[in-house]
Amino acid sequence: MTVLRTFGRTVAAEWLRLVTVRSTWVLLVLLALAVTALGALAGYDAAQGAGFDAPARTAWDDARFTLLFLLFGLVALSCVATASDYGTGGIVPTLQWTPRRGVLLAARTVVVAGVSVLVGMLLLTVAAALVAVQADGLGLSPDVGASTLGDTALVVGSGTVMGVGLGLLTRSTAGALVTAIGLLVVLPLVLGNLPYETLRTLAEHLPGTGAVVVVFGEGPSPETTAAQGRLTLLAWAAGTLLLGGLRLLRTDATR
Repeated sequence: MTVLRTFGRTVAAEWLRLVTVRSTWVLLVLLALAVTALGALAGYDAAQGAGFDAPARTAWDDARFTLLFLLFGLVALSCVATASDYGTGGIVPTLQWTPRRGVLLAARTVVVAGVSVLVGMLLLTVAAALVAVQADGLGLSPDVGASTLGDTALVVGSGTVMGVGLGLLTRSTAGALVTAIGLLVVLPLVLGNLPYETLRTLAEHLPGTGAVVVVFGEGPSPETTAAQGRLTLLAWAAGTLLLGGLRLLRTDATR
């Protein structure tokens, strides 16, 4: 019971820390504006007949691409929310308040990933609604919506857990952001276009490629499936959180 009370108290503290920092709201407002604008543009294109053509197409399908923008923005939020503690020195009073580092690791991961998943699902729903309002022929199918929101939870949840792990591992906001951008954008594009089979295979197992496969249902290789993309995302989330957690648990916070 003591551990549960400590965990609950730490979750509340992490929630307050997240929502009382100005950078959190700046990132969320910018992300909301970007996703809303993209949803509106997708709806306009669909109304003009310029959207993609697919059988049983719904508004969720046209809004689905915004999930990648949600991923990038919310991973950035998770990196900043985790690593900024080290840049400001706030990690010292944080650990004085919660000396059980495993509890802190669990609470921070739950709060950052949980908030990110809820925000991601909400904004994707707004984007799909904007498409449906403008394109009369595209409805908000409950079945497709459930599948799309499930993928949103998986992609955003995995990505933000990875961001927490990178923040704890690098202990630098810039380092975590650069690493995340490299894994999600730069390396998949660069390695995937080099004339070396080994490097192209490596690119297929990076989290950025996994996210693209889940969002669009296909990847750089015809053999790559959405299930493999999901496993890739989960593996990277677990691996980076493990490494970041080990550094939090085993090394001094000021080193």
